[in-house]
Amino acid sequence: MIPSGAVLALCLSGLLAVSACGSGPARPASTAAASHSPDTIAPAAPGGSAESVRAGPYTQVFATPLPANPAQAKVIAGFREAMTLWDWSDYTWHVGTPVRAYVTGQALTNLIAAVAAGRAHHLVPAGTERLFLTHVSGITGSTATVTTCDDGSRLKYENRQAGATVTVPPGPAYVFETWHMVKLSGHWGVTAFSVAIPPSPRAAPCQP
Repeated sequence: MIPSGAVLALCLSGLLAVSACGSGPARPASTAAASHSPDTIAPAAPGGSAESVRAGPYTQVFATPLPANPAQAKVIAGFREAMTLWDWSDYTWHVGTPVRAYVTGQALTNLIAAVAAGRAHHLVPAGTERLFLTHVSGITGSTATVTTCDDGSRLKYENRQAGATVTVPPGPAYVFETWHMVKLSGHWGVTAFSVAIPPSPRAAPCQP
């Protein structure tokens, strides 16, 4: 997500050819998976366990529990909220006000491009995407950095018009993501991200 959004943004914004996604057989829920809208997403509690959220046919799994450190927990809670809202945008093909409260800057530009491409190709994410080894690698008063491994091995897309499922292009299923966070009206949101894929050494810890 983007996340996660990053894989969808790369695929649908043209960095990976959508035509290469090919026809074939859709981010994650707390231990009890449930559908969410931006108005019903519950914030995660500090020290909470892994959780997942669902947007239509897509499930996003946050496999790393929130850190015990309260300041870091708030950063990760903001990151999870941003990812969940990003997923909801992918599913609804709409970037609404709640989303813009948690996604800004380059990340918002990528999300808008991904949503537009998804709408143009009638695609929504499906299957399951798992974020793991997620942690805060740096934090100041108003900025922070979150790094995470993204397991897209079970990520697919659904063509609403054709009623068919498509898969992402062949390539690395496990990537390393760096998300730059900023304070937005008292909470943390995402402003930019970068992705490292094999054979980059930064992606090595994410490989099974």
